[in-house]
Amino acid sequence: MIRNEDLANAERAVAGFRNRVLPLLFAGYLLNFLDRTNISYAQLQMGVDLGISLAAYGFGAGLFFIGYASVCVPANLALQRFGVRRWLAFMFLAWGLVSCLMAALHGEKSFYVLRFLLGVTEGGFIPAVNFYIASWIPPRYRSRINSIFIMALPLAMIFGGPLAGMLLKIEFGMPGWRWLFLIEGLPTMLLGLLILRYLPGTPREARWLSDEQRQGLLAVMEHEAPARAAAPAASWTHGFAVFRQPMLWGILLILLAAYAATFALAYFLPTILKQLYGITPLEIGTLLMIPNVVALVFSYVIGRSSERTGDIRWHLAVVCLVGAGGFLMLHGAATVSLAAFLAVVSVITGYTIAYYGPLNAAVQNYIGASAGPLALVTTIGSLGGFFGPTLTGAVMQASGGEWELAAQVFALATLASAGLAILCVRNRGAARGAQVAASST
Repeated sequence: MIRNEDLANAERAVAGFRNRVLPLLFAGYLLNFLDRTNISYAQLQMGVDLGISLAAYGFGAGLFFIGYASVCVPANLALQRFGVRRWLAFMFLAWGLVSCLMAALHGEKSFYVLRFLLGVTEGGFIPAVNFYIASWIPPRYRSRINSIFIMALPLAMIFGGPLAGMLLKIEFGMPGWRWLFLIEGLPTMLLGLLILRYLPGTPREARWLSDEQRQGLLAVMEHEAPARAAAPAASWTHGFAVFRQPMLWGILLILLAAYAATFALAYFLPTILKQLYGITPLEIGTLLMIPNVVALVFSYVIGRSSERTGDIRWHLAVVCLVGAGGFLMLHGAATVSLAAFLAVVSVITGYTIAYYGPLNAAVQNYIGASAGPLALVTTIGSLGGFFGPTLTGAVMQASGGEWELAAQVFALATLASAGLAILCVRNRGAARGAQVAASST
């Protein structure tokens, strides 16, 4: 049994993490999402200027995830060698530089190359954060921490849309879409320097924790997620035995579907809105604040409820059912009015954000603080990020701009995800048993 004193001190330590560390990670994910999705607005001008077709745009948007997937595991193994703080700082500086270089695009080939390189430089971020949270935070607190972290995405869209609309209006020496890439890449590099200065790599490096808080945090972590001792720490294969469990593969299928739907929506929604209603980039960005505010609230409610009840299975299943319903209603809503379309988009956006907290907690609870396996999860999920936009772009190009078939595919995949959540996701106690079993193989 864990002592009440240790539990109280652990809660204070987690609160300190939320207040002092999570804002840096949150800002990083906000910029991460802006830098990978700002092409959705740039394409409104860039496609005409450079002659990039919808199919080429969808392929280039998805190509990011091929580069992303190729480095997740090696990046997290490098993280173990260099440390979280230095490795994260290096990644921020590298992807900020590539994002700025997107301003120099001159055709489809350079678009493909730089999108791939952006994926390579961003690919280690989410695996590093997953490892970092799994190392720092006991399982009982992870769902809420993950849910707060993922709220960076709708916040990025709330501010990113209007900001992109304004930047696209700049015509000073070069087109607005080039300024968009340049201006949004610079803050990422600045944040890299802040990470290098302020991020504590482990609880032992956090000088703002008292000795009692540090000991309580470690005691609760050891009670709920005991360290594995079966494999040498230096072995890069350590922890991969967990992938022998069929239940984990069911969770990974949920992740694939969620990535596909999330990034298809992120990359093509501005184009669809312009096609349906003929509105300007600034109007599109302003209107898309609405679904992202809804998603922000929905994600926080789901994360808080999941933490308070200790349930992640049914929370994830309900979120997936909500998303499936939204995709099924999308075409009908588009024929009614812009307001109806935005209402349904709000439902779908809520799903694409709120799934992250319970699903990521399920993954972290299954795998624990194993850098390589956590990175492999992100690698597998990111393949959905390639197929979602690529499928949508190909469908729209072949059908003269029609997107309904892609929405139906995502509806079926998300509905299947709800069933997989019920079958495969385990709450904290069961997941801990699976992790211990895997560590002994």
